[in-house]
Amino acid sequence: MNIVGRMSAVLTAALMCSALFTACGESGAAETAENESAQASMTETEEQALDSHTALVKSSLVSLGNTCRIKEKLAAMERGEDVAVAYLGGSITYGYTVNPDECWAKLTYDYLCEKYPSSSIDYVNAGLSGTPSILGNLRVRRDVLDYNADIVFIEYAVNDGNDKLYQESYDSLVKTVLEQENSPAVILLFNRTKEGHTAQDYMKQIGEYYDLPMISTADALTPALESGEILWEDYYNDSSHPSPEGHKLFTEFIVNYFDELEEAEADGEYSVPLVGKFGAPYENAVMIEADYDNSDSGIAVESLGGFDKSANGVSGFNKGWAYNKDSDGEPLKFTVTGNSLFLVCNRNNSSGMGKIEVYIDGTRAKVIDLNDPDGWGDPNAYQVIKWQSVKTMNVEIKIAEGSEDKITEILAIGYSANETLM
Repeated sequence: MNIVGRMSAVLTAALMCSALFTACGESGAAETAENESAQASMTETEEQALDSHTALVKSSLVSLGNTCRIKEKLAAMERGEDVAVAYLGGSITYGYTVNPDECWAKLTYDYLCEKYPSSSIDYVNAGLSGTPSILGNLRVRRDVLDYNADIVFIEYAVNDGNDKLYQESYDSLVKTVLEQENSPAVILLFNRTKEGHTAQDYMKQIGEYYDLPMISTADALTPALESGEILWEDYYNDSSHPSPEGHKLFTEFIVNYFDELEEAEADGEYSVPLVGKFGAPYENAVMIEADYDNSDSGIAVESLGGFDKSANGVSGFNKGWAYNKDSDGEPLKFTVTGNSLFLVCNRNNSSGMGKIEVYIDGTRAKVIDLNDPDGWGDPNAYQVIKWQSVKTMNVEIKIAEGSEDKITEILAIGYSANETLM
């Protein structure tokens, strides 16, 4: 039970006791005055609890950011124009452990639909459990931008680590979305785990750099948790996934942002910085799957070799290549012109998973062991190479010796093509 609920229970108990004493015959002006005083006192206590909850909600707002884009999108909704609202993140965005209609993404979408009833609003929940912004940056085109999203919420603070690859990927993701022709409004949401993990420190730096609205459930909840004002179990089903009450609270945080936004002046025209906060080396990444038709000028699949298009896949990826153990063992071959290369693979903590070797221009560049102690049948983006300049690479993917009879699936191939200085 959250703090407001606990205070309400206390008030209810006090009123019941008051009624009981009256029923037992303890009446009279003095008793009535005492009861009224007690009721007033408890009402004051409840008000204090509500004030505390209001303060908790308000403390979630890190920054309004530049208000130009979001006010333009909300004005379009007010005029009844069609818009799309997208949510990109991990399992918290997906709504793991709750019903689809209970997650914060759907609840905030419902709020916008109610507030702007004349607008037709498309709902795009691109949350994918167990995935960080490294993979989010590769799939953002397929899962968000192809829907022409006008407002994009990004949530990865729990799933991301703190090293350079995460920083560069998150930076690349944010910059990619901001640079779309339809000028999407981007809102960043930061969460934490029960143990305290959050990647919000560098994400806040990125948000400040791009002057974006930022909402932190971590900032709001941490002081209240440390003081004992609330309990983790009030709002969470486990160490990281909110309960229905938690998703409602997150929605309050976002509604508070919109309330504050409504009172704020519109800022001048927004412009995206030319260079990313951390260089954005993977911005505008391209991701291909097994149905790829060589239509992108930067990547061409030349031969499937011992692979075919029969991968069983995992959640979010069902169009991949699988190694055929009855094949002649020839490598999958493709050329790519870029500054980075990623392979998205099905991994698991199982001896039944195979190893692949990636060769670039004849030299082995990476060995990927899909028997991954962190794996649980999830899609994982493995970085093969990163260059500071764009290069044309001849790539071969081979099955490592001893893995011929094991499960080896490549779910997608990703690359970027940016000249970088970092």
